[in-house]
Amino acid sequence: MQRQLPPANLFDRALVVEDLDEPRQWLAELLPRALPEVKQVDSAATLAQARERMASHAYGLALVDWGLPDGTSEELISELVTARPGAAVIVATIHDNDTHVFPALRAGATGYILKSQPSSVVVSQLQRIRLGEPALSPSIALRMLQHFRDLPDEYLNRTSGSMPLMADPARETDRPQRQLTEREVDVLRLIGKGYKVPEAATLLGISAHTVTSYVRDIYRKLDISSRAEAAVEAARRGLVS
Repeated sequence: MQRQLPPANLFDRALVVEDLDEPRQWLAELLPRALPEVKQVDSAATLAQARERMASHAYGLALVDWGLPDGTSEELISELVTARPGAAVIVATIHDNDTHVFPALRAGATGYILKSQPSSVVVSQLQRIRLGEPALSPSIALRMLQHFRDLPDEYLNRTSGSMPLMADPARETDRPQRQLTEREVDVLRLIGKGYKVPEAATLLGISAHTVTSYVRDIYRKLDISSRAEAAVEAARRGLVS
């Protein structure tokens, strides 16, 4: 299925909801770096302030902290998504546990990134939304994978149609096109751990250009298109812990 790209003007105005001054300014500066189409960034420090901003504009892009002085952003996420169909609402927080991740996703969040990451990593993750992909920190993608691994078999096999909710990992591994070379496995392991291409190149003693070539081959063989998907695949193969 062809991925549907967001409308060109969806991200022209964004909202950052963060109670701390420094992280709020940091996120506001990162947005135009990641998405040049962002022409204006509004900010709010509380849920109440965010709703005041929303009263005059339906935002197509929002970065929202989970824990705010006047409550969690669970309901706010739903309100943002309802106000602007197709809106990208991304939780930007320091929390990476299940009690925060899954309520946010259930509320309608289309991404979940950690503020503890370097600026360059956050920018890279935010750029994925332009392609219609979720902005996910690799560790969050791993938690999502583990969540489904821990579900009972009868739940995983329950369907509303003829397709199972999850494929058989053993069967997937047996596919010839999924066989990686030893060096590709090394690169996939580092991607799964969150390393960037230059860092992986240094650790492996090869050039960044060569690592990029390996990444391209890995994506082709595994039929994936993002670092988040690569992190999930690395975890499924037991390459990261």
